[in-house]
Amino acid sequence: MTPSTRSKAIELHQHNPTQVLLFWTLSIVGVATLFLYVATPVMQSFFGTFLQSKVLMSGERVVYRLSESRPDDTLTTDPTTLWALAEPARKASTSKIVRLPRAEYVFQPVIALGPLVAVGGLVVASLLTALLPAGVGFIRQKIEREILNALDRLAWAQYGEHTADEIKRLVKDITVADIRRLHDLADIYGVRFTDLELLRNAVRWREGTGIQKLLRVHDGIKFYMREYFTDRYANAVLGFVYIGAAVLIIVIGLRGLKFIPGSDPSIVLGALGLEFTLLITYAVVLMYGRVEEGGDAHRPAAAELQGGDERDADTEQLLRAFLATPRSNTQGDNS
Repeated sequence: MTPSTRSKAIELHQHNPTQVLLFWTLSIVGVATLFLYVATPVMQSFFGTFLQSKVLMSGERVVYRLSESRPDDTLTTDPTTLWALAEPARKASTSKIVRLPRAEYVFQPVIALGPLVAVGGLVVASLLTALLPAGVGFIRQKIEREILNALDRLAWAQYGEHTADEIKRLVKDITVADIRRLHDLADIYGVRFTDLELLRNAVRWREGTGIQKLLRVHDGIKFYMREYFTDRYANAVLGFVYIGAAVLIIVIGLRGLKFIPGSDPSIVLGALGLEFTLLITYAVVLMYGRVEEGGDAHRPAAAELQGGDERDADTEQLLRAFLATPRSNTQGDNS
């Protein structure tokens, strides 16, 4: 690694406060936007269309009974914390007193929709910061770092001690190569074609401008996921999936024991949403994970591994020949 490349790698390894602050600001804005303008309208439409219930969420007072054995209680609805699915208020037949609407179900949007919109906000912030310059883009800097590391490994395998001009030459050869030429370069560099193709797409995205960079942002994120995220965090994501499953089992068990009332499904929906988002995250990790290809001729250690397999086969044949030797001859010699 050249001194300039080494200093650049160190610089890209550490995030500045602007990148971190901007990422979390965009995440919070994304969560709020998804919650207010996507998730809540969808849930309101679902309750009104499929359940044929009137959704009260604008500060109305409703009568609510937690269970049959408890007295009625009065609740005040709120657009973000408490909804009521109820019949509209009506006048009593013998007086002018208006009876409060009775809530058949209550719904707490923050608890039920929180996991879904939280992950959605992180995804939105990741996409946006991948498009920003590396100086302010949190994910963009991570992608730039992995591209630089991959190019340096490639240049080291090709030239040994190398210069910045040789890295530029590699970048030029990779970016202008078509599929046939890319196969030839994979043989020359001693790497897998899929890895080289992934690097080429990421470099093209990095070098692109305007609408091209927007349309090809998936190439950069895919490269980062394959080269770094899936190898480093796959086990952690799987662990969180099991934690989410444990939380869901506990919540469903409490619901079965009626510690959670059936008229307030928010906690159950929140646990389902949590496990759903974790499973989707793990599925993405699997899709972007590195696939071990059998019979790969591009890997430098392939010939050595093959030679090791042949030596193991020879050893196994000698062992079988020894075991097949008649034991009577051996006993006769000993006597």
